Amino acid sequence: MALTPKKAQFAQEYLVDLNATRAATAAGYSARTAKAQGARLLTDVDVQAAIQAGQAKRSERTAITADRVLVELWGMATADTNELVEHRVCCCRFCWGKGHLYQRTPNEMRQARAAYERDLKAAQKQEPPPDLIPPFDEAGGEGFNATREPHPNCPECFGEGHSRPVFRDSTTASAGAKALYAGVKTTRDGLEMKLHPKDKALELLGRHLGMWNDKLEMSGELKVKAMSDADLDARIAELAARGRKGGGA
Repeated sequence: MALTPKKAQFAQEYLVDLNATRAATAAGYSARTAKAQGARLLTDVDVQAAIQAGQAKRSERTAITADRVLVELWGMATADTNELVEHRVCCCRFCWGKGHLYQRTPNEMRQARAAYERDLKAAQKQEPPPDLIPPFDEAGGEGFNATREPHPNCPECFGEGHSRPVFRDSTTASAGAKALYAGVKTTRDGLEMKLHPKDKALELLGRHLGMWNDKLEMSGELKVKAMSDADLDARIAELAARGRKGGGA
């Protein structure tokens, strides 16, 4: 059966953003009844067929399919956020120094020695007694590595070290982690990495798998459609396999 012009317009508008109320208004229905008209039109068999045909054409044109979307969502839901940003607890300056004294990096040690030599030459020009010129203090020596774990017996930090955020190169992350990445912004306290919420991806996957269904059948008693545990396990395994093949997990 051919669609009326208004129904055809509704179907076209609905494909824009899947908003039935807005589509009904754009198709010429009154704003006062647009919500009710939109809900009614979505139950119309001919309108449903037009919408499905439009979605099929768009999928063919853009190469976007339900399976492709599911693989993307699975990659986001199972991605390790540590690929992008970490919270690390590392040693303090006194953890691994000799005698738990302040430890320098090799470059810091060179700079400290150079400064000592300058001060020593300046002091020698004043001809002070040799025993009044102190030797260079190496303190805890060199070799400080800020990525090492805290020393459990450090008397300075008491084994708790220092915590710091670490941003990783997003260009080398897995496909799933890249899908989580939402950009970086500069704040008063420094850089902040933004991530898409994983729980939203899990929610969408759950809806697709039928783990929870917002559509309830009312026929004298309340009924909820749901997948069996076996079907659910099989579907999750299928998604995991697709994610591995597509590099999204």
